[in-house]
Amino acid sequence: MDSLIAALSAGQTYRSDWNKNALPTTAQVAGQWYDLSTGAGNPMMNSIIGSSANLAHQAITETTSITAASGALGGSIAGTVFTDTTHGSGRFTVGMALSGTGVVAGTYITSLGTGTGANAGGTYNVNISQTVTSQTITGTAVAGGLPHGGDVGALNKHLLNASAFSSATTTAPAIMMLYDMLACYTITSVTTTGAQSFTGQAAWARYADGSGVRAFLVPSVVMGAGSPTVQLSYTNSASVAGRLTPAAPSLPVINTTAPVGSIAYAGTGVGKYGPFLPMMAGDAGIKSVQSINFSATMTSGVMNLVICKPLAYMPITTVGVASERDFVNMLPSMPRIYDGACLHWAMYAGAATPVNSSFMGHIDTAWA
Repeated sequence: MDSLIAALSAGQTYRSDWNKNALPTTAQVAGQWYDLSTGAGNPMMNSIIGSSANLAHQAITETTSITAASGALGGSIAGTVFTDTTHGSGRFTVGMALSGTGVVAGTYITSLGTGTGANAGGTYNVNISQTVTSQTITGTAVAGGLPHGGDVGALNKHLLNASAFSSATTTAPAIMMLYDMLACYTITSVTTTGAQSFTGQAAWARYADGSGVRAFLVPSVVMGAGSPTVQLSYTNSASVAGRLTPAAPSLPVINTTAPVGSIAYAGTGVGKYGPFLPMMAGDAGIKSVQSINFSATMTSGVMNLVICKPLAYMPITTVGVASERDFVNMLPSMPRIYDGACLHWAMYAGAATPVNSSFMGHIDTAWA
């Protein structure tokens, strides 16, 4: 406590306010979990999800960015509107240059629209009229993440306080989960059945021993018809390889046409879990992942395996009433926030939550 008081007196503390929206195109269903990192607000949308090579390891920190390039359909840009029916809204930075055959040099995307395609978004306004014969959209995908005070080197940073609330109708009850996103594996081969091996596997930059590390699946493009079971092969935090998502009482079952941002197997009933893929009995975390196995095709879509460390849970019981947690005095857990931590929120909907409902709150950190 003396060290904490000294740190606060020395200004070694940071407050970060956040405001995130529920899914922009689909109401959230009661009893299911959702990853708010894929939505608008602060912290900004995590566009790394859905942007890496198929099944490839993508390490994530709060400053991670990658140059993303995706093929788009050719067609006519009538007036100032270009519709990309193959990629999800928000996958690229607003203001990026368009490049490719048939694109006039200096053409830029100026804003994102809502779109009506299968991806529930993907209409881009551009500042010039032209016909595109074929093209590639290029831009910078960023991890986002809630600011927490930057790197502190040899000092230890901890979460002191947090709050979460919403004033939007029927957004309570709900549970907010703060987590540190460690890595992501984009899975475009969702029509492939049987075990698919991950590539480029590397130790997590934070929590390298895997203690407390978990995994969940979230679509970045709405999933097509199909409800296969899914099984993850991983190495646990005791360095035992060949661990598998347990088949009893049931393997997780993917929700048919799971929307962007939803935890793909979350819900109630047989084969529904949330928010994390279950581990074998006795396992305390995931040190690495080896492969994933879908029992049947999902027809279309893009799935993402997110590796994370859950840090805190905030139950919201009543609309307009803040949920508050004091991690120093209520229960002296003071979760550690490592340098490079990429903090995002996930949400459990206890009631049907309207499209674009707003959630907000804050965190306080200190380091000593």
